[in-house]
Amino acid sequence: MKKFKSKKHIKIKYKKIIIFIIILLSLMILLKKTETLKILNLNPLQTIKYSNITTKIKIEKEINNITKQILKIDINKPTTILKNVMLYESPNQQEKPDKKKYYAIKNNEHKEPLVYIYNTHQKEEYIGNTLTPQPTVLTASYYLKEKLENLNIPTIVEETNITDILKNNNWNYDESYKASRINLEKIKNEIPSIKIFIDLHRDALPKKLSTVTIDDKNYAKILFVIGKEHDNYQKNLEFTNSLNNIIEKKYPTLTKGILQKEGPGVNGIYNQDLKENIILMEVGAQENTIDEVTNTLDIISEIIKEKINEKEK
Repeated sequence: MKKFKSKKHIKIKYKKIIIFIIILLSLMILLKKTETLKILNLNPLQTIKYSNITTKIKIEKEINNITKQILKIDINKPTTILKNVMLYESPNQQEKPDKKKYYAIKNNEHKEPLVYIYNTHQKEEYIGNTLTPQPTVLTASYYLKEKLENLNIPTIVEETNITDILKNNNWNYDESYKASRINLEKIKNEIPSIKIFIDLHRDALPKKLSTVTIDDKNYAKILFVIGKEHDNYQKNLEFTNSLNNIIEKKYPTLTKGILQKEGPGVNGIYNQDLKENIILMEVGAQENTIDEVTNTLDIISEIIKEKINEKEK
């Protein structure tokens, strides 16, 4: 009788192990597909891995329910193998982020970030090349980050998927500035060292209007946009003007100046009411190549460095 029970127990145990392996393999395949979809906007100089916390939590809940019923395993406990595979982060952990993750490390020391780059319209595209067949403004943001950090300016690029924020809040595309504001406020409050906040966009123009040739090299022209419908307008305009003046002095044909917007049919604020050092910069347009864009960002990184050095004097 005891022997019979032992065999039955072993069979049940093996059955649970097989089911666990099937669930684990299915999860790994699902996560692999999710990561593949997320790595569409690659920086030509580095691999970008996007974190989608909302998706991970939803998947975790479904798997947790199944494993609790079949295997009696709670994947929320730190000792659980499945939890480690999923890299799950609890909401409490997200509420208290480690600020050091934003810091650039040089000579074993943490340096506080000075520039924050984000994209309200994350999917705006450029013309690609062999390395970047589908570049976007996010690709350009990562390029600018690398150039700035080579100049010893620690920089953050916002990775959060704007589309997910819109979907989770039932907002439409016209409310994208509400979505980017969530991240902007978070960084503004957590990282007071930031000197310049850059909302990087691209324009929608024919190439002849968005491109300039300087010393036989093509560059994507830039345009600054200022919203006039908030109390902080004048301070923001003064800050953007000072940056644009540096560009005009060195590369007068590169910038199209500052477009001030207000009235029906426009946002009129662009989140610039939060700080006077928030700029909206459009680099090139839909017909510009990523090479023309990066040529411009090479110059812009030097201009930003000059502006930051000026502010620190």
